Amino acid sequence: MVSKIERVLMELNENGGFKASLFSTPAGLLLASQKTEEVDEKSLAAMGSLLTDAAFKAREELNLSNLETIRLGFMDDLIIMKNIILSNDAHFILAILSKAPESRDVDKYYDDLLDWAVENSKEELKKLSSI
Repeated sequence: MVSKIERVLMELNENGGFKASLFSTPAGLLLASQKTEEVDEKSLAAMGSLLTDAAFKAREELNLSNLETIRLGFMDDLIIMKNIILSNDAHFILAILSKAPESRDVDKYYDDLLDWAVENSKEELKKLSSI
């Protein structure tokens, strides 16, 4: 049986043409993923953990506001990690791997898709955080 967050990830990949999408904890624990065969979702979750940790350290050292999004742009690829804070104790990461967007409009569309995925997964993530 496919969970609600897995369905959200499936729809996210279909609408964005993403190679992979996943929900994980900040420690890199994979909660759910949808991906093409060539993508190692555990490596993507681990990178999300590593980069989020670095961003939180930068936030502390530089007295910055809460982390929202990390974007890594490569020549042909893009990784976006969206920080999801449900409460002080409940924190998750939504990460996607995609081809680099062709335009700023497509990049904005990706942001809108991730916002949609977060909004449609919050209840399930809250349930997971209470386990």
